[in-house]
This record gives sequence, structure tokens and C-alpha cells, in this order.
Amino acid sequence: MTSRRPALAASRRPALAASRRPALAVTTRTAAFVVVASLGVFDALFRIGRATRITDEVAYVGAGWDYVHGVFTANLEHPPTAKYLFGVAQLVAGQGVTGPRTVVALAGLAIGLVLFLFLRRPLGYWGGLTAAALWWLTPRANGPTWYDVATGTPARIDRLALLDPVMTAFAVVAVAAAWQWTVAASAGRSSRWWWAALAGAALALSATSKVSTAVLVLPLLVLPVLFRRWRDLALGGALAAAVAVALAAVLYLPVGGLDAIAYMVRFQTAHDTTGHLVSVLGRTYLVAPWWTGLLWALQGLGWPTVVVLGTGTLAALVVRPDRLVAYLALCLGVLVAFYCTSSVALPHYYYAWVPFLVALAAVGFTRLARLRPPWTAVVAALVLAVAVVPGGQLTTAVAEVRPTGYAVLGRALSAHGYRGGQILFVGVARQTFAVGFGAQGRMQGVDGRYTAVVEDTDRRFPMSAALATVIRDHPAAFSAFRVDHLRVWVARTGAVEVHGSTVVLTP
Repeated sequence: MTSRRPALAASRRPALAASRRPALAVTTRTAAFVVVASLGVFDALFRIGRATRITDEVAYVGAGWDYVHGVFTANLEHPPTAKYLFGVAQLVAGQGVTGPRTVVALAGLAIGLVLFLFLRRPLGYWGGLTAAALWWLTPRANGPTWYDVATGTPARIDRLALLDPVMTAFAVVAVAAAWQWTVAASAGRSSRWWWAALAGAALALSATSKVSTAVLVLPLLVLPVLFRRWRDLALGGALAAAVAVALAAVLYLPVGGLDAIAYMVRFQTAHDTTGHLVSVLGRTYLVAPWWTGLLWALQGLGWPTVVVLGTGTLAALVVRPDRLVAYLALCLGVLVAFYCTSSVALPHYYYAWVPFLVALAAVGFTRLARLRPPWTAVVAALVLAVAVVPGGQLTTAVAEVRPTGYAVLGRALSAHGYRGGQILFVGVARQTFAVGFGAQGRMQGVDGRYTAVVEDTDRRFPMSAALATVIRDHPAAFSAFRVDHLRVWVARTGAVEVHGSTVVLTP
């Protein structure tokens, strides 16, 4: 009897070890998700209200405040849904950008969560977490100097009260729901129809936040075709369309319904026809070159992130591409094509298509890792490790964020002898400085007597040669200093007088 006990104990050890493995795997997965999500929350929300407001934020936040107070006249050139949310956020958090920025940050976090849930089934847990990490922990900046806090360039577009992140979040939900609907239909599950309704509702919420993602109708219609589900294309497509149209009608009703839509279409058509003044690589264009959005993406993501996402996307297209890859590539393709063919290309527009690039990269790295393990897994891990560099820069930039530029200019002017009077602003559009200096600020080209000159970095509005000559030839007449990215000259006595092209220093 005693001789059997060691043998019995030995036989139990493998079973005990095997029972511990699932528990260890769950613990490891949970810990990894908590770490990634915690860093993502920090990057999204830390000091969310401290960065200096940018021009578009002022317009959208103000319109949202008006909407929740029954005034529906502002910013009708864009759809209303995101601005409704901005208005409600201000009722909760107080008037200003903090509440709307929090809405946008939460939308950014939601994109990562949806990517995780969407891709976890076809790729497995670690594939889904790879997508979430690539989204949550990498920069998507509003310009190339985001790593320098003093420039005031936001390191993440989804830390600003802009329409695009809200639009994109709903679009990602629509794309994921449509996939679930089609996969469920292929599996014969009867609960699939509510996924079609969710896809339609989410796309309506997206397009009524900003209309650009309406082009995703094409991949959503093609998806059932990829699965040869013709009945689902007809019935599910009709259900999604009905829900989308009904919800869009309800959302547009307060701002004027069809009249508001007609006004938006007229405005956006004219805007796309005339273009928008933009500086690209030192040259100023009214109609942006087709590749401008790709340049903004390279500058905003940073080349290490672009290398990682590009490598992963290439792997997805090469290593066992399937319907999922075709679907994501089509979503990415229609958005990139839309933005590249538009005459207007602003630095934050690329945000809308990055989630689909991230999703494709996650697919590629997951399948590459499984191709010939462990060697291909090591290659995938090494390439992904490159993203740690921009991720660390992002977290540092967020930790150091502070008011910059125009937000602190008033105090700096007072400290350097500014005694009141008009201020001449150069290298900047009026709407940028008007929030804080609307009363005393003037753009270059306006005649007047100025006691201070402020130069920003926008190359669309360079300093005139006559003004530059006066400043250069009379250095003792000015108290010259910098406020982050701004150069400032305060006249010690007298003022700078501008009359047409003539600029003189007067007592």
C-alpha cells in the first residue's frame, strides 16, 4: 500500500501542473491588458484640459454650448452629433474645452477597446491586444513637432475637442459590427440581425459627427459579397440603411433637417472647389497636393510608428490574406482615396484611417509570428519593439503638457513692459489669436499704430520685408523675447506705424 503512494503522487503532478497553466495564462493576459490599458488611459486623459486651445476647438465647443441651450445656428457647415456631445459634456464639466476634450479622449480609448474585441476572435487574445496597444500607446499628432511641448503641438489629435475622433470612433464600431453581423450570418446564428442594426446606427452617428466616413458604406456593402451572403446583403443591408436614415433624421431635426443638410453640402462643395490655404514643406498651396495627407500622417505618427505599421500591413497582405484582410484593406483604401482626392487637407484628417492601418498591422504581426515559430515570432516582436520609442516620447510629452504660446502670452507681455495698445500678429491666422487677443490684435496688412509685434510660425503669413527691416535696424527700441514658439517685440517707447506697405518706428 505504501509503495503505491509515491507512484500515485507522481502521477498527480503532471495533472496539477496542467491545471495551473490555464490559471497562469489568464493571470498573464489580465496583467498585460491592465498595463497596456492603464498606460493608454494616462496618455489619453492626463492633464486633458491644460494644453492651449486651438482654433477649431473654439468653434466646435462654442457650437456645442449653443446647441444644448437651444441655439442651432453655429457651425452648420458640419453635422451636429459630436457637437451635441460636446454641449452635454460642458453641462457636466462646465463651459470650456475640458469636458469636450474628455469626450474625445474617451472616444479614442473606445477605438482601441473595439479593435481589441473585434480582432480577438479571428486573431486570438494577443493579436487583439497588439491592435489595442498599437492604438492606445502611439502618437497621432497634429504636427511634426509634437515631442517638443514648448511648440504647443498636441501629441495626440484625440486630446483635442475635434470632430474627427468622434466620427472615427463610431465608424470603427460600424465596421466591427458589420463584420460580426456577416460572420454570425455565415455561422447561421439567429441573433445576427441586431449587429446589422448596430452597424447602421453607428455609421449614422459617425457621418452625422463629420460626413467623411460616409464613404465606408462601400466596404460595408461589399462585406456580405466577400462571404457570398446575398440574402444578408439585401435584408441586413436594408435594415442597416433604415436604422441609419431614421437616426440621422432624428439627429438633424433640431438643427434644421433637410435645410441644414443642404447648407452643409453647398458649403463643403464650395470649400472643396476653392481649397484651403495650407503650408506643405515650406510651400503654400490653396489646393493641397494629393499626397499631403500622407505627409501629415508621417509627421504625426513619426517614422518609427510608420515603419511598424507599414511592416505589419505588408505582412497582412502577404501572409495568408483572407476576407478579414480584404475588408480592412477596403476600409483603409476608401478613406485614403477620399482624403487624397480632396482639395482640402488639414493636419488632423489622417486620423480617420489610422485605426484600419493599425488593425491590418495587428493581423500581419499575428500571422507572421505564427508562420514559422519561433523565428518569425522573434522577428515580429523585434519590429513591434520599435514602437516603444515613440510610445515613450508620447508618454513624456503628455506628462509635461502645459499651457503654451497664446495662453501665456498676456502675462509675458506685461512682464516685458507692454503698456496697452494694438498688437500686430504675423505668421498666424486671425482666428488663432482672436480668442485671447480679439480686441487688441490685428493681422499683418491692417494699418495702425502697434506697441507690440508677435510672430508665429505659420508660413502662410510671413512677416513683411518692411517690418523685418524696422525690427532689425532698431534693436534697442524693442524688448525682444520668446514665449515658447512665439517671437515677441514690445516697443520700449513709441510704436510701430503701418500704412500700406510702409512701416516706420515713431516716438
